[in-house]
Amino acid sequence: MKFVKFALKSVCSVLLLLLALHFLSPTLFSAGAFEFDAYVKIFGRGNTVIHLPPLGKLIAQTHLPPFDLHFTLQYINLQELSHFLGNSNLETNWPFLFLEQIKASLIRYAGYFLLLAFFLGAGSSLLWSQGKINKKEMGILGFVNVLALVFFMLFVVSFYDFGAFKHVEYQGIIEAAPLVLNVLEKGIEVIDSLGVQVSGVVENISALHDEMETDIAVQKNSVKVLHVSDIHNNPAALEFIRSIVETFQVDLIIDTGDLVDYGTVFEAGRFADFFARLSIPYVFIPGNHESPQVVDYLKGLESVIVIEEGIIEASGVKIAAVADPSSYSPGMDAADEEVMEEAAEKLAGMVKDGGPVDIIAAHNPDIFMHLRKDGRLFLCGHLHVPMIKQEDGYVEINAGSTGASGVRGFRDMDLTFSLVLLSFEYSEQNLALNLYSADMIKIKHNPLNYSLERVLFNIQPGEQETGYEKDNN
Repeated sequence: MKFVKFALKSVCSVLLLLLALHFLSPTLFSAGAFEFDAYVKIFGRGNTVIHLPPLGKLIAQTHLPPFDLHFTLQYINLQELSHFLGNSNLETNWPFLFLEQIKASLIRYAGYFLLLAFFLGAGSSLLWSQGKINKKEMGILGFVNVLALVFFMLFVVSFYDFGAFKHVEYQGIIEAAPLVLNVLEKGIEVIDSLGVQVSGVVENISALHDEMETDIAVQKNSVKVLHVSDIHNNPAALEFIRSIVETFQVDLIIDTGDLVDYGTVFEAGRFADFFARLSIPYVFIPGNHESPQVVDYLKGLESVIVIEEGIIEASGVKIAAVADPSSYSPGMDAADEEVMEEAAEKLAGMVKDGGPVDIIAAHNPDIFMHLRKDGRLFLCGHLHVPMIKQEDGYVEINAGSTGASGVRGFRDMDLTFSLVLLSFEYSEQNLALNLYSADMIKIKHNPLNYSLERVLFNIQPGEQETGYEKDNN
């Protein structure tokens, strides 16, 4: 009878342990460059689930039921991660390397649970004590719980298959990860070669630019604005921008969004050094591929001016802009018509109440729907189609994709890097900046060629629109 009663107490103690494990708050632990919340789901299918907000999750069936192991990424140390990636082979399955790095922390995590199991077992004896404390029974039930947990752990570890991550299931945005890694393997060599070639190409473009300058009157009181857009996490774009800024003595950069591809701070962190080295203002209007986390990160950089909604002045240029509505949520999809209409009305009201501005900027050109008149200048992106459009009453310029559409461009190696160099002249008579010229600069890969196309505004008699295009084979 005593044995049956003790067995019943032991079973209740183990059940209490299982319930505690199932409903226990996540435990925070570090694993190299990563910080995770970890928890155990008792009624599961034997999966290990790695949550990577806002990208989605990885699911691998690594062991036998009934436990699921969940890990939620909370923080990434970019410096440590760069070191890790620098010593990793992209051809190796990256989730497998990822799991290898957290084994030591899992052992520590297991120790925490063993301690918890003992105290839960010891505490469960109080439910049967009727006011009397039996220290011996508390110790035995605590030990029973430890043995039960060790058994469960050995059960999971014995059947745990790290190789299951070679056949991982992707859910959410991260479903594109296999494609991204495959494309990057092909694209890294291209990025490196383009980085070397861009400087030489820009020198040739500069020579064409100087040739055009001899045909027109050079303006003394000029301001040069570089319009970039849709970099999409392509590092080759940085060398392109840097070379243009230094060669043409740019005063201001305006980026109309989609700096990153998947809305992660890790992507944005790759540009931190580039921004820190800039000696001119970098005005950024968030696009639909940005996220609140990315926008907050960019706001924390001294060299970046983020406009989510408002009118600012930088390098003597007055800019009105609104962020893409999708940048306020983790999703990457473009906003629907109703939400875009609200953003368009907001921008129109801002321009109406804020007085004259030199540039109106947004990521998606649909936001300009109520403003295309009164000689206004619009800068945008999103379409990945470089364009300088002059209509009656307004000028609209789309920089295309300064990052050649990012990873997507590497699928078929159809890479076109584009940006626009705007020259303004200051009118002492009107005390305002007037757009004088817009130079569309493109660099194409495979085969490598480049072009410089100029559009002149407020053209004087005898002057013409000018365009040059040159192959560099």
